[in-house]
Amino acid sequence: MTEQNLKVFSDDVALINSVIENLGYLKCTSDRSNSVIAAEKYGLCAGGKRIRPVLCLEFYKLFGGKEDISEIAACLELIHTFSLIHDDMPEMDNDSMRRGKPSVHAAYGADIALLAGDGLSLLPFEIISANALAGKISCETAVKLTSYLSCASGNMGMIMGQMLDIISEGQDVDIEFLKEMSAKKTGCLLMASAAFGAILAGAEQCDVKRAEEYAANLGMSFQIVDDILDVIGTESELGKPIGSDKIRNKNTFADVLGIDKAYELAQRYTESAVAQIKDLNGSQLLCELASDLVKRRM
Repeated sequence: MTEQNLKVFSDDVALINSVIENLGYLKCTSDRSNSVIAAEKYGLCAGGKRIRPVLCLEFYKLFGGKEDISEIAACLELIHTFSLIHDDMPEMDNDSMRRGKPSVHAAYGADIALLAGDGLSLLPFEIISANALAGKISCETAVKLTSYLSCASGNMGMIMGQMLDIISEGQDVDIEFLKEMSAKKTGCLLMASAAFGAILAGAEQCDVKRAEEYAANLGMSFQIVDDILDVIGTESELGKPIGSDKIRNKNTFADVLGIDKAYELAQRYTESAVAQIKDLNGSQLLCELASDLVKRRM
């Protein structure tokens, strides 16, 4: 990424981190709520690339948005963190580390982690509604966002992807199954993130679709590289134990295709992502972001 775009990206991440750290919705109001809210903030502030809210911010700017939408953009990170907290739990992937730190259930216990994930799954809808009631966005826009986010993260989106991931353990699956699982588990929330920015900017439906297609292809590339890094990466690079997919008898793109062919497929998805937006003035950062993500540690 060019130095100029890297600074913009870093500024976006810093803005989202500041919003998350100062969310009034996560202020402790009593001793009884302290542990759940502390666990929510622990999961949120443990680090991460903040790719989802950055996509929201950058697509908002790409389609002409000028206002501060950072609080709504942060909602995408809240949903993402909820999914990570639940995925790490013993009943799911049983990962004790996340982003180089003990996962939420390891730090706070499974009961508190479950409630923290539940809380973060609902908070975005409260935030979006509050922004509409305060007149910061229209009620129509709030309905579009809540509908999109609930579909992307719900039974036919991210949650369905996680279910497919669970039922695939110990099974022989083909490349089409992996594509469907990844499109739902990873792609749906990335698509929502890009669409959020376009919708908030008042973009035409055809441009919202371009944002979605960019993010869908980015999601496939991102998941394939994640699968590869689970084989060839290191724990310090990934912030979590490597080889966890193999331990749980999961078939991944790296298993089905082999490392080299899987990486070639990831590159093709990246090229498809870039092709959706490269002709738009101001899209350079998003194009470079897609290229950088597929090259991470490669």
